[in-house]
Amino acid sequence: MMSWFKIFTIFIAFSSVTIADDPCRYQTEKGVIDLSSLARTDDKAKYPDKVPATGSGYKYSYNPCKPFTELPSCQGVAGCQVSTDGKYSFSIGKQETAKWNPGGIGGSPTVTYTDGPKTLVVTLVCSKAGTDELEALGESSTNNYKMRLTNKCACWDGCGGTPPPPPPPPPQRNCSMHGHVYTSDKEIIQSTLLDIAINPSQPSPTTSSYAVVDKYGAVIELYLIGIDDVPSVFFCLQSLQVLSIIGCTNLSIPSELLLLADTLASFTVANISTSLTLPPELFNMTILSTLSIINSSLTELSEDIINLDKLTELTLDQNQLTSLPTALGKMASLKRLSVSNNLRLASLNALNGSTSLTTLQGSHCIITNLPPNILSLSTIELNNNLLTSLDGLNIIESNSTISMSFANNSINSISNDFFNNMQTIEYLDLSGNQLSKLPVSIYPAKGFQILNLRNNVFGHQETEWVQGIFRPTNSTVIMFDLAATLARELHAVDRLSAFFDIIHQDPATAHDVFTLNDLVSYNEKHNEMNGENSLGSESRNRSWNCNVEGPTDDLNIN
Repeated sequence: MMSWFKIFTIFIAFSSVTIADDPCRYQTEKGVIDLSSLARTDDKAKYPDKVPATGSGYKYSYNPCKPFTELPSCQGVAGCQVSTDGKYSFSIGKQETAKWNPGGIGGSPTVTYTDGPKTLVVTLVCSKAGTDELEALGESSTNNYKMRLTNKCACWDGCGGTPPPPPPPPPQRNCSMHGHVYTSDKEIIQSTLLDIAINPSQPSPTTSSYAVVDKYGAVIELYLIGIDDVPSVFFCLQSLQVLSIIGCTNLSIPSELLLLADTLASFTVANISTSLTLPPELFNMTILSTLSIINSSLTELSEDIINLDKLTELTLDQNQLTSLPTALGKMASLKRLSVSNNLRLASLNALNGSTSLTTLQGSHCIITNLPPNILSLSTIELNNNLLTSLDGLNIIESNSTISMSFANNSINSISNDFFNNMQTIEYLDLSGNQLSKLPVSIYPAKGFQILNLRNNVFGHQETEWVQGIFRPTNSTVIMFDLAATLARELHAVDRLSAFFDIIHQDPATAHDVFTLNDLVSYNEKHNEMNGENSLGSESRNRSWNCNVEGPTDDLNIN
């Protein structure tokens, strides 16, 4: 079950970001951040080929404000990931997707870029000492990349001149509720007698409610944690943009929710102990873009969801849904849908014909077939279902990098034309199925980083063929369960050499007894003793020498 902390983190990420009008310039009450003077305008990166300190087999480039091109595949991008041999490059974010986050109280501002499933977050570090440095922090998790830019232009009002004066405070409208007239958000918050922290520096997501209040005294975000019920007076908060209700024991969403129709952009309900019914008023929220109903015993979602024409993110995990409304396939703005852990959900056919959906997550259900006619999918996670084939996905025509995971199903075959229309496939997990061979269309696919095939029924010849075809590429192919194999071998042979015999099956060291020790000791191969002048065996080791080639006595490295 998803923890409260994880749920809270996801919703913070969705709720506290503001779409910038200009990827170069951002203004809040804190001041102005203007990165325009850092941008190169000649289609090149201001900060090219930065290598993460941890070593990853990739280097990264970034240009603030203006798009750049880095061959072979990064065109018009904000950030680019390039293999160390320069043969492959991948866009990790576009300038036109820039979203700014002011960083909260005491935090550093960030600018986030996306391209399909990939997300690049650049943290801006203020330095008035003349430092101009970009640190590539690499891929923190699949499709999530981080960089850190240190410069005086990363300071509030560090570059770009004096900011214009702030806008005047919004007018406060009186709100009447249960015979009482409320004249301010402060009065509303204090009238409930709930313990609600105001702008806490370190929110406690599992135990404490809190509110984010702007300098005019308007509550713009409200997080209610572990309360018995939601006081209806909260729906008088006329500037509220984000509302999260987590761990409420007896929640009933009142019709007064409609009072927030013109301001509420994100609404979250999670971990509700009684079966939740969604009121009709919810489907008249005119600007709602993110809706999350998680672990709330929801059994049905109304077709009226079609009225939420601004909705881009819908999360319905850990409920009791048995079907989905056909309206989901007709929503022009819906990009991300998650229905994981609905243990009675057998079909996704309601999504048929969706033209906007890019991310679909539906693991741990009882889904038996893939939804047809969804052309723009770029991220699919359908692990632990009842799939026997992947029919239907061969019509995907996404221009974005594709990440697909179908682990622990019963897939026994893949059609030969399955990969024909997929331009770039970065990650494919087919582990825990019944496959004995792969279609020939998989081998020319571009951009493969990880192909997980462990726990299938490949014979020896097919295993050798798959490994051999991918060996000259930068792809990681996982054919074996390393932990299980290692345990068997070490049980049978109590020698360290047995470990090294197995390591050559591991994707990071998949050849010629290249050991785990070698993986962290050498950047280059050293097999001079074979008499072939180091020409034999594989050179693409994806290793890192920790800045010292070979063995060392340096305790900071060892």
